[in-house]
Amino acid sequence: MGCCASVISREDDHLPENRTVFDPRSTHTARNASVATDTSATTQATRQRGRRGPALPLDQQYNDPLRVHVWYSKRRIWSRSDLERERREFFETRVTGRPEVWAALETALTIMRGGDLATAQSIIDAAGVTIPTGDLCEGCYDEQGVLYRLPQCIVSDPENMAQTTSSGADDAMRGIETTPDDGDLDVLSDGKLVTGDASGDELMADDLERRRDEKGKTSERDLVRVQARLSDRGGPDLTLTIGKGQSVGLLIRKIQQDAGIPDDNRVRIVHLGQILSEHKSLMAQGWQQGHVINAFIVPRGPDSF
Repeated sequence: MGCCASVISREDDHLPENRTVFDPRSTHTARNASVATDTSATTQATRQRGRRGPALPLDQQYNDPLRVHVWYSKRRIWSRSDLERERREFFETRVTGRPEVWAALETALTIMRGGDLATAQSIIDAAGVTIPTGDLCEGCYDEQGVLYRLPQCIVSDPENMAQTTSSGADDAMRGIETTPDDGDLDVLSDGKLVTGDASGDELMADDLERRRDEKGKTSERDLVRVQARLSDRGGPDLTLTIGKGQSVGLLIRKIQQDAGIPDDNRVRIVHLGQILSEHKSLMAQGWQQGHVINAFIVPRGPDSF
């Protein structure tokens, strides 16, 4: 018994303390785990490269050179005087955005319509304006990312513009349709980059609107009292009477007459922060009895808002 025990003891003394047992299955499992890890890392890197895109500066990636906007008016024949009037009134009534950007856009458009694209481009660049497609009708942005929208008739002349200088009212007397074409008022062309409503500056033929209002007869039960607060004086408010269906344009003429506003000034009606269209009624644009409207009086000139 003792002999056997001593032999076993000597054999145990020669055995290493940590014995490694080879198992072929462990090698196979480790190899599969390594392949799976490499595949996952490769797939993730590929996805990240696909999402990252080219590392180009924004001014190179989203700012194209200025180009002329070409368009045709479908239902209206624009005259030179009509276009000049609409453009003047458009820039006179800008209440959003930065005034210096609007001034730069107006100057650049005037120069661009004269055929000097290079100078117009330099003005746009100096103002920090970005035009993603090069077409101002498709949206332009200032350095803070604010969108500036411009209708087609403000940006360029239509290809089918009238050759005479007669006004829209004279055209109407000759039987020419003067209703503004919806396409003329579109702020964005077919390649729309942004969504949203148009700028709210619908165009109208003043003489035709005046005749339509003067011909319409309103019964006393359809009359409403409107309180107008004029921007050029401290008070009191002006109270006028107008038919529910009569246009804001007629209301403006009444304000000009009752308040003695000179002809070289223009009146814009604002309700709840929105400039109202002159050829729609107050109620059609959300006004309710008891609401006070603001009448902004601005001079007719390139330096007014």
